[in-house]
Amino acid sequence: MVGLIRQGIATTQFFLFGKKNCTQTGYLKHMQQYKDPVQSAAVVNIESKQDSDGVDLTGKTFLITGANQGIGKEIATYAAAKGGNVYILCRNEERAKIAQKDIQEKTKNKKVTVLLADVGEPSHIERVVKEFTDKEDKLDCLVCNAGALFNDRRVNSNGQEVTFMSHLVCGSYQLTKLLLPSLKQSPANEARVVYVSSGGMYNSKFPEWEVAASSGKYESDYNGNIAYSYAKRGQVLLAERFTKDYPEVAFVSTHPGWVRTAAVDGAYGDNAKYLEPFRNLWEGSEGIAWLTATPKKNLESGAFYLDRSPQRKHIAGLFMTDGSFTKNSEKEVDVMMKKLEECVGV
Repeated sequence: MVGLIRQGIATTQFFLFGKKNCTQTGYLKHMQQYKDPVQSAAVVNIESKQDSDGVDLTGKTFLITGANQGIGKEIATYAAAKGGNVYILCRNEERAKIAQKDIQEKTKNKKVTVLLADVGEPSHIERVVKEFTDKEDKLDCLVCNAGALFNDRRVNSNGQEVTFMSHLVCGSYQLTKLLLPSLKQSPANEARVVYVSSGGMYNSKFPEWEVAASSGKYESDYNGNIAYSYAKRGQVLLAERFTKDYPEVAFVSTHPGWVRTAAVDGAYGDNAKYLEPFRNLWEGSEGIAWLTATPKKNLESGAFYLDRSPQRKHIAGLFMTDGSFTKNSEKEVDVMMKKLEECVGV
């Protein structure tokens, strides 16, 4: 009973925080506090100083997962529009090529390359990293955006639950570990990794591994939204731990705010109306685009961002205090990291 009450407090207070900060109203309020210029879209007239934020990403190499639609595609479009060398990692070849062509046409930048992989499959991550490193000597920015959210429990070819594997295990941890040598080659130590997490992480701490993975006796207890919350909290913890382990690279997690995407519709259904007014796609992506492009000195490595600013990571105590319900101990994070390594062998 106590656990249910504490869960109710965490969920309710995140909703209140979200209505103030994660909606379109919140974005417009936050934007007024920006110190750097902001664009009204991913692609603007670069000849106009009034429209452009002045960023130049020529010579920078980006790898963005889940970039055939939604926020991932918007970030890829921004990077390409600024002259970046952009790799979009997607699962579906047809949709990936359509996105590639669209980005190239909108940005007049042909340096948009498709990589095909399912980020829920460890063997796919191994293969696609080799394909990337065979072509490129360095990586300046990795954006881990891809992932699945299903209401029913689904598994990959190894029998592992897909939401957990795609968002956290393979799509964030394994991909980052295998690309670290490339990230360390970024000139002037400007490399960064951006984990596109979610405000959903405010609902929980990272639980025992078997619970997070919906494995063993917990298979029958699977709940898509809860599995998603666990994976998203894991991404926040991952950014914190990698910041300590690899200080030469910046690691941040971020929340796009409440954007009307297919994933939101699938997760919330008719209840999505309570998240209005939604941000448009660029309003949800703009703060993430800034994280990929701003000089590394402007980033607080290990932080959880919304709209260019680090945010608190817990809202589970009484009267909007942090509380302890969603906090993990260092020992618990140690166990998570050990399990991640054991799961994919890196």
